[in-house]
Amino acid sequence: MSRTYFDRAEPIVALATPEGRSALAVIRTSGENAVDIVARCFSQPQALLGAEGYHAVYGWIFDPVSQERLDEVVALVFRAPHSFTGENAVEIMCHGSTAVAQRILEVLYTQGFSPALPGEFSFRAFAGGKTDLVRAEAINELTHASCEAARHDALQRLSGVLSRKLEEIRNLMIDVLADINARLDYPEDEGPEETDRWVQLMQRAQDELSDLIRSYPGGRLRQEGLLVVIAGRPNAGKSSLFNLLVREERAIVSPEPGTTRDWLEAWISIGDFAVRIVDTAGLRNTGNSIEAEGVRRSHALLARADVILYLVDGTVGLDDEDRSFVARYPRALLLWNKADLSRCMPAPSAWAAVSAKDIHSFGSFESMLKSALHSSIQEARTSGQYEAQVRIASERQARLLRQAHEAIAQAMEAQTAGAGLDLVALHIRESAECIGEITGDIAPDEVLERVFSTFCLGK
Repeated sequence: MSRTYFDRAEPIVALATPEGRSALAVIRTSGENAVDIVARCFSQPQALLGAEGYHAVYGWIFDPVSQERLDEVVALVFRAPHSFTGENAVEIMCHGSTAVAQRILEVLYTQGFSPALPGEFSFRAFAGGKTDLVRAEAINELTHASCEAARHDALQRLSGVLSRKLEEIRNLMIDVLADINARLDYPEDEGPEETDRWVQLMQRAQDELSDLIRSYPGGRLRQEGLLVVIAGRPNAGKSSLFNLLVREERAIVSPEPGTTRDWLEAWISIGDFAVRIVDTAGLRNTGNSIEAEGVRRSHALLARADVILYLVDGTVGLDDEDRSFVARYPRALLLWNKADLSRCMPAPSAWAAVSAKDIHSFGSFESMLKSALHSSIQEARTSGQYEAQVRIASERQARLLRQAHEAIAQAMEAQTAGAGLDLVALHIRESAECIGEITGDIAPDEVLERVFSTFCLGK
C-alpha cells in the first residue's frame, strides 16, 4: 500500500536541490528519529546526537553495511519544534554530483527513511501548525517565481499579509453568526439596531472579498508572466527575432521554408516581469502533415497569447494571408522585417520597420514589448487592484473567494427579503467555510493532497 501525506510517523528524506552537477547538494530529512537514523551512517555519531538545534557537524557519510565512505559532508541539525516541519531534522550538505547524492539517499533508505512525497516537508509544517495553507502555497509560488514582481508578491503572501486579511474577513462572518445564533436562542431580545449591524458587517466582508477577487488577474500575470508569440509566414524572420530577444542562438535560421515545425520557447525578463517568448512554425497552407501540425499548434498558442509579434518580410511585401492574419488579430504588433536591406520596400502605415538580425534593434523591440506589457497590466487593473498590497495569484483561492462572495450576497438578499435567520446563517456559514478552505482550517484531505502534490520534491 502506497504512503500518503498523512503517514506522518515515518521519517522522510529527499534531495532538496535540483538533480545534476553542482558545487553542493542538500539532502533533507525530517521525523521524530531523523537525527538518530542519520547518526547510524555518520562518522561522528555522538557529535551529531549531542548537537543542539541550528548547529552544524562536520564528518563523513558512510555505508554501515560495507563501511565504505560515501562523501565528506556537513550535517545541519534542527530540533523539534524549532524546525521548518516542527520535527527533528537533519540537512546534509554534500558534494553536488548525481552519483554522490543518489548513493547517500540509497543508504538513508536502507536505514529507515522513506522517500518524501512532493511537498511533504511543507505539508508537515502545515499539519504541525507551523504555517497555514496560504503561506504554504506561497512557498511553492516563491520557488516558481520567474521575475522580480512574482518574487515580491509571493514573499508578501509568505509573510502572512494575505492570511491576516482572510482571517479578518472570516472574523466578520463569525461575528455575524454569533449574533444570529444568540438571536435564535433568545428571540425576545430582537432589535433593529442589531440587524443593521449585521448588514454593515456583511457589506464590509463582501467589499473585502471583492477587492481580493479583483486582484487575481494582476496577481496571476505577475506569477505566470506574459506570453509573447512570434508569428508570420515562413522566412519572415521569426527565428532571427527569437534569437535576438533571448540573446542566444536557440532557433535554427534557414532560408528554406518550414524549418521551424514546432514551437521554441524561452523566458526573459523585461523590467520586473517574466516574459515567455515563443517562436512558432511559419503560417501557411501546406500538404506536409508534420508542418501542418506545427501550424495548428501555432494558432492554438496565438489564441492564448498576451502579445503577438507578427513579422512580414519587407523584401516580399504583404499578401492575402498577411492581411487575413491582421484582420483576425487586430491587436498584434506589426513588424516590417529586413529594413536593413536595400531592397526592402517602405513599411506601410501601422507597421514598424525593423531588422531582426540587428542587435542594435533590441532596444526598440524591448520598448515595444514593455509598451504591450503595460497595456496588459492596464487590462488587469480593476479599481487599482493591480497595485494593491494584498494580491492573490492562485486559481484555487480565486474560485473559493468567488464562492464566498456569492454566499455573502445570498445572505444579504435573504436578510433583505425577510427570510428566516437560519437561512441567513446558512449562507454566512458557507462563506466562512470557503475562507477556511483557503487557509486550510477546514480543507478536506483530498484538497490538501492535491495542493501539496504540485510542490517540488524537497519542499
